[in-house]
Amino acid sequence: MTAPITIAADTEGVTLVNVYDVAPGGAQALVARLEEVTRDVIAAEPGFVSVSLHVALDGTKVVNYAQWASAGAFQAFMAKPETRDMLGGFAALATSVSPGLYHVTGVVTA
Repeated sequence: MTAPITIAADTEGVTLVNVYDVAPGGAQALVARLEEVTRDVIAAEPGFVSVSLHVALDGTKVVNYAQWASAGAFQAFMAKPETRDMLGGFAALATSVSPGLYHVTGVVTA
């Protein structure tokens, strides 16, 4: 589903920023898999808000920017055994993965 994404500071929500390094030509396969699993599985998880996927101009990185309603909702999702299998499938399409969980602390718009 495509809808406007809201980024707001100082909320309970958390953002997963996951940077995948990929081999040249590998970005589209990873993006397709992330989209499929997010649409078919993750979107139904309690507390899931949205995901935005970004590909570096040189095609060597994919960034997964995923918003969750709370750290607790994200942690509950991560605690499920099937989540680990899912993440392993994503990692198999990358040469390295660098995840981080963040709170939005500032937003500036035009």
